[in-house]
Amino acid sequence: MAIKRTWQLWLLSLLTHAILLFTASSQSINGDDLSALLSFKSLIRNDPREVLSSWDTSSNTTNMTAPVFCRWTGISCNDRRHPGRVTTLNLSDAGLVGTISQQLGNLTHLRVLDLSTNSLDGDIPISLGGCPKLHAMNLSMNHLSGNIPADLGQLSKLVVFNVGDNNLTGDIPKSLSNFTTLTVFNVERNFIHGQDLSWMGNLTSLRDFILEGNIFTGNIPETFGKIVNLTYFSVQDNQLEGHVPLSIFNISSIRILDLGFNRLSGSHPLDIGIKLPRISRFNTISNRFEGIIPPTLSNASALEVLLLRGNKYHGLIPREIGSHGNLKVLMIGDNSLQATQSSDWEFLTSLTNCSRFIFLDVGQNNLRGAMPINIANLSNELSWIDLSGNQIIGTIPADLWKFKLTNLNLSNNLFTGTLPPDIGRLSVIRMFISHNRITGQIPQSLGNLTKLQNLDLSGPVPNTGIFRNATIVSISGNTMLCGGPPYLQFPSCSSEDSDQASVHRLHVLIFCIVGTFIFSLFCMTAYCFIKTRMKPDIVDNENPFLYETNERISYAELHAATNSFSPANLIGSGGFGNVYIGNLIIDKNLVPVAIKVLNLDQRGASRIFLSECHALRRIRHRKLVKVITVCSGLDQNGDEFKALVLEFVCNGSLDEWLHATSTTTSTSYRKLNLVTRLHIALDVAEALEYLHHHIVPPIVHCDIKPSNILLDDDMVAHVTDFGLAKIMPSEPRIKSSSLVIKGTIGYVPPEYGAGSQVSMDGDIYSYGVLLLEMFTGRKPTDNFIDGVTSLVDYVKMAYPNNLLEILDASATYNGNTQELVELVIYPIFRLGLACCKESPRERMKMDDIVKELNAVKKACSAHATK
Repeated sequence: MAIKRTWQLWLLSLLTHAILLFTASSQSINGDDLSALLSFKSLIRNDPREVLSSWDTSSNTTNMTAPVFCRWTGISCNDRRHPGRVTTLNLSDAGLVGTISQQLGNLTHLRVLDLSTNSLDGDIPISLGGCPKLHAMNLSMNHLSGNIPADLGQLSKLVVFNVGDNNLTGDIPKSLSNFTTLTVFNVERNFIHGQDLSWMGNLTSLRDFILEGNIFTGNIPETFGKIVNLTYFSVQDNQLEGHVPLSIFNISSIRILDLGFNRLSGSHPLDIGIKLPRISRFNTISNRFEGIIPPTLSNASALEVLLLRGNKYHGLIPREIGSHGNLKVLMIGDNSLQATQSSDWEFLTSLTNCSRFIFLDVGQNNLRGAMPINIANLSNELSWIDLSGNQIIGTIPADLWKFKLTNLNLSNNLFTGTLPPDIGRLSVIRMFISHNRITGQIPQSLGNLTKLQNLDLSGPVPNTGIFRNATIVSISGNTMLCGGPPYLQFPSCSSEDSDQASVHRLHVLIFCIVGTFIFSLFCMTAYCFIKTRMKPDIVDNENPFLYETNERISYAELHAATNSFSPANLIGSGGFGNVYIGNLIIDKNLVPVAIKVLNLDQRGASRIFLSECHALRRIRHRKLVKVITVCSGLDQNGDEFKALVLEFVCNGSLDEWLHATSTTTSTSYRKLNLVTRLHIALDVAEALEYLHHHIVPPIVHCDIKPSNILLDDDMVAHVTDFGLAKIMPSEPRIKSSSLVIKGTIGYVPPEYGAGSQVSMDGDIYSYGVLLLEMFTGRKPTDNFIDGVTSLVDYVKMAYPNNLLEILDASATYNGNTQELVELVIYPIFRLGLACCKESPRERMKMDDIVKELNAVKKACSAHATK
């Protein structure tokens, strides 16, 4: 009996020790979870919605069945085998500002981590690789930076990995090939680069694969064809090149295939519509694809959006493209597609089957002949028609007014006849009809339209409605227009003549024009013949004429034109001289000009003069300031004198508009709205694209900044000041041992400071800084707070989720704010940061920049018409 009692006591003691040990262990583990959560809270700098206010340990007691943190906001403890362990941390869209604690790696039972749509910065914690049960990780739409940690490859059970819309850099670690159960892989809109992606073909369970908006180069690997369950494949907006593997087109489950904005080439399989029966969006915008548009796309009954604009497709538009009836958007403009006979237009007939069709873009192709009248049978939901840049004849259909059009572009065709009288029933529209052969009166109903641009018509202009509003009507340059409000300054219209008299006047006009042209051509030929046999009075081999049609000007003429270089005529000054406004007689007209007088006491001034002469004598572009002539001789004191005579651009510099001083702040027009800034950015990009890619050898400007951007009456930007320009050699040169940094502090690329040679990549960096300055209103030399040392870093801190906070307050805009952020503001800042990459090789090229800005401009125009 005593032995039995002793055994019972021993068993009871053992059981008590086990319970105590388990309790201590459980409390220790729970303590690790609690410590990790409190560490996370401690690193949150701002909690505007007070979602962490419930994270309080004061109510925690030992007699509770579960730890208090299991009831905190965003926390769940749903592991039945291990109650009291954190399994979910979900604080999505909580407005949190701060960094992510490394101690989150101690949440070893964590299955779901969702911190998306906040303002978290810093690195992704390496310790998260120690959460072996993690199934879903969503850190998207924050400000996270640094690389994707290689340790995350230990998460072998991960199903969702989303770090899109951050500032991540570096390559994707190959350790992520262990994600064999992954179904969603999203790294969109970061700054991640890489070339060899072949290992990613091992992620065979993927459904969504999204690399959009990064800097990936190289080819799309053949191994991607092994991901047989793909439904969403997006690699658009990178720098990929080469052909798309045929194996991609064999993945029958694909619904969205986004390849746009790369450098991909080749043609598509003709059976694509059969091999991809579920595809709903096919996007190849702005690539180098060629060949025909596969007719089998008409077999893809789920196809809703077809975006093929900006490639080299040729042949006919498939006749049955809309036969399945689900197509909403057809964007195939800017290709080499053809229509030479009426049967080639039958694709419009098939589109009449599409009851939800809203967007038709076949502009800038080789479509000829009359537009079929059945275009009026398209869906009543149609809001966008672009037929521009073709050779379409006939009259404009009279019943276009039935559509809910926001954009109608018929420009650069061969339309004749008159405008339909009911065209004014289109209540909201942007209409482009320039460069056609339309005659007759402008319908009075057009006065009802809210936006009217680029009309090229003859006949009387109405004096009612929008035609009385100078801010929204642009019909200048149309010599056959008459009447209208006084501000248009058109001649008054005479009384209506008979048709026969009108025809007679037209014949007389044509005869006069042709006769004048022949006579002018004869005079010019004679002048050039005589000029070649005359030796000029002054010969200066050092400074050849910039424009052969204008004679060299003398010092005396410039002295008189500037009132003896009066201070009242001084409009600018710089390190290498002063700029004066003057008036010169050119072609018997008194013309205002800008006269740039070189300060020859300044070291290198003569070299600057030569550099600018050599650069400007070869360029012909409307977005570059024109040079009229030069002066190189002696002044009234017998000292050497050199000057450039430039066209006068009357609206000041971009610097004056962006950073108005006390003398200009009272002037109401010293504000640039968002759209105007976009147009100016495109103007400057087009000028640099011309210098970099359209003349041989190319020219590097070396000093892109707001004060070197001049604006004319129409707010068109003109690039000036080529004093530091460098003509790139056709053969590589030996690097100079001297270090002379070209450019202006704040705009100079970092590699110049390290002694690198001048390059086009340097201009691109300067342009990126200019872009950021234009849309933030901050100079690169400003003092920033919170340890930020540059304008680039200032933008990175706000990118991509807080861009409205850094947008210049004077950059006003109309419309839905969120849509404008997505369509304009986000792409602009992303473009600026991509131009300011530390490594020159990672920066974009100017032709790609122009292409992207044109896409942003088009999207902005579409938004404005809603």
